[in-house]
Amino acid sequence: MKVSKSILVALILAVLFAAYSFLFTDKKVQSTFPVPVTNIAGTTPQAPYSTTGSKTPRLNVDTLNLSWQNDPFSLPKSVMEKKAEKPKIALKLVAIMESNAGRYAIIGGEIVKKGDKIGEEKVVEIHNDRVVLIRNNTKRILSIEDTR
Repeated sequence: MKVSKSILVALILAVLFAAYSFLFTDKKVQSTFPVPVTNIAGTTPQAPYSTTGSKTPRLNVDTLNLSWQNDPFSLPKSVMEKKAEKPKIALKLVAIMESNAGRYAIIGGEIVKKGDKIGEEKVVEIHNDRVVLIRNNTKRILSIEDTR
């Protein structure tokens, strides 16, 4: 019986893969031993083990007073609050451009036209030397002279 090289190589690789997966991947066996409950900050645990209906005691997670209650991989609340706050950009009028389509302004690195919003403010008018912004019925004027 003659076997080609490619079939022989595939067979050897399959055997090596099976041996590797058998030897180096170990299924995790769950322990049936009860976890000891310690007295944390002067509190008394309330019946952490339930033995009803089974020979081995089961751990009742709801009644445990665990000292580690937060996700260790999540950021602290103060950092999350700072990230949630939008950074306030100091709006500076850099340039005003005029074309056949209309006037455009560069404000804080963004190109805007009349009617666009930048942050919470809306561009109402673009003049030759200034831009009028409005937010909550309050007008603000950015002029080119302010940037020098």
